[in-house]
Amino acid sequence: MRLPFLRTLGPSAAPGCLFFCLYLACPPTALATDAPPLLQTEHLDKTVQRLSATPDHYLIELLQQTEEKRLWERPVWQRLMHYKPTLFGGIESQVDGTDFFLSASGKNDPRAELRATLAGFFTPIQVAPTGLSPQCRFPARYFWLNSQLNFDPKRLPVQACPKFDFFMDGIRPHGITVVFPAEHPDSPSSMFGHTLLRLDRADQTSATRMLDYTINFAAEAEDSSGVGYAINGLTGTFEGRFRVIPYYMKLREYAQMESRDIWEYRLKLTAEQTRFITMHAWEMVPTFYDYYFFTENCAYHLLSLIEPALPEHTLTDSFGSWVLPVDILRVLRSNDLVEDVRYYPSRYRTIQARREGLDDNSEALALTIFNEGLQTSSDRLQQFEAGQQADILDLAYEYRRYTGITSSGVFDPALSDDEQALLLARSRLGIVRGAPQVAPPQTAPDEGHLATRLGLGYGINDAERFIQLDWRAVYHDWLDPAAGHSSGYALAFGSLATRFYPDAEHRRLRLRQLHIVRIDNMEPWDAFFRRISWRVVTGIESLTQNDERQGFILRGGPGVSIGTRDKRLLGYGLLEAEIGATAAYADNARLAAGPAIGLMASPGEHWRLRLTASYLADARDRQQDSARLEAGLSWGTHATPSLRLSGGRYRQLDGWYNEAQVSLKIYF
Repeated sequence: MRLPFLRTLGPSAAPGCLFFCLYLACPPTALATDAPPLLQTEHLDKTVQRLSATPDHYLIELLQQTEEKRLWERPVWQRLMHYKPTLFGGIESQVDGTDFFLSASGKNDPRAELRATLAGFFTPIQVAPTGLSPQCRFPARYFWLNSQLNFDPKRLPVQACPKFDFFMDGIRPHGITVVFPAEHPDSPSSMFGHTLLRLDRADQTSATRMLDYTINFAAEAEDSSGVGYAINGLTGTFEGRFRVIPYYMKLREYAQMESRDIWEYRLKLTAEQTRFITMHAWEMVPTFYDYYFFTENCAYHLLSLIEPALPEHTLTDSFGSWVLPVDILRVLRSNDLVEDVRYYPSRYRTIQARREGLDDNSEALALTIFNEGLQTSSDRLQQFEAGQQADILDLAYEYRRYTGITSSGVFDPALSDDEQALLLARSRLGIVRGAPQVAPPQTAPDEGHLATRLGLGYGINDAERFIQLDWRAVYHDWLDPAAGHSSGYALAFGSLATRFYPDAEHRRLRLRQLHIVRIDNMEPWDAFFRRISWRVVTGIESLTQNDERQGFILRGGPGVSIGTRDKRLLGYGLLEAEIGATAAYADNARLAAGPAIGLMASPGEHWRLRLTASYLADARDRQQDSARLEAGLSWGTHATPSLRLSGGRYRQLDGWYNEAQVSLKIYF
């Protein structure tokens, strides 16, 4: 069913959405230089007063109905305006762009905003920043209020909105899919993964889905790396904006340039709900929010975008102190809004699957062809039967394409001379091969363990017993259950551990550690994928056996990892450096460096094993050297607590000591 103000312009595709994106990105003066000045918000408050004082004006009747029905208190209106309760009992919209409100008090007054919106529907005057009339600027508001008040088109004429019609006809939304590109440790903005919405057409297939459009919410930043980006994201300095982007462009970025697995969650939404959400997206693109990494981020505001179409669900109220991209997948599942889940492997996994199908000689020849060219290896290639030749050439081409994109950071659709030569030789074989089948992980990302963790442990060292209580805000470490998480990547924010010593002369509670952040990125190095592994950890750590002294540390460094292709066995070696600061050090500071090695293994479906060793030699005072020899074994599933045994031998400021501990980790 077509909405009353959607006029058919005939078939349209990409140009419609591209015009929409460009149109909303342009300043109003660039859109209509001869147009009258754009309406200011306080003018509509005066319009409400003026029209309300006009005898028998239709607005008076509509306002009376809104008072009787108290429409401003309805969930749909509250969500269209993105209102949330404040700490002091009031209400405030999370939208920070002032031009989103037609009333001067609209950010905090839903009733005033509703009244100003109704008044605005009677005028064709342009509003900032788009230069559109209120009916055309806010079609979702118009549609919902019309459904509640049943506008008389003779007394409130429907205005022509050709630009909005062009947008809707170009996208033709019929369904919505939430797309989740897996975590990308080398990008601060994507350490926890990312989420976006795809607007699906009625005739969409797996092959044509890339021609549809996505709604993406992200921070507007020129550079998405570095300390400055992290600080701005934590303090809300960036503007967060919605953008409508062709899906194939996002696939280039995630699946090819960053080599991230893609998970797609098809939602149980009707075509009418989908169109309503798309109308609301039109309303949201010109405005902005203050962007916060852990709260008002890419995940949270995607849910806030679809919430108006689901008044029976309270999606954005499902979170605590932070929101991770994977959390919204869990919220959608728990509200029975997920219809289907599909997995699309990254190009990295596709190459690994091709390698699995070759023997060592064939794999080595594919690498030789990549390094030296096809001509120098043609004689060796002819020694294989045609099917093997096809597999070798497929691997060489896939790897050539992968390295060209990852090394340059640019997706160039044009083929290089080497790529053309490989494809030509491949076509001469006349053998049709599909892409290799890559089995999806047994556990989807939203089915992995929850991010926050509470631990209770009992242990003993050379001096006395202790009880340890630890807490982690987010996300995953090596001994957590691996299901649903990357096996080569560990990330923890806000890790706190305290110990109570019951046998001490004065029973005491002491700080063991407070890590602000710890990242371990251990991607195996092999003949095809030569990736640098690295670690960084910063925060406060204990410097003595019984935690009597603590100091601030910044530690990390690069290295190399090797392991099996499924990463069930992974070993690494790093060269680490540490900067420390505390009064316990000579001259209050420490500068040390040394090697670190480790072995991670999954000996069983639910078992995780970690063995590590490190030595840091102080540059000035060898009495401040430190060392760790640790072993840890854990058992747990993604749906149960994890049981751990850990122990080791350590060197700290007060010398060498031994320690062992058993603990229970609970995820929530």
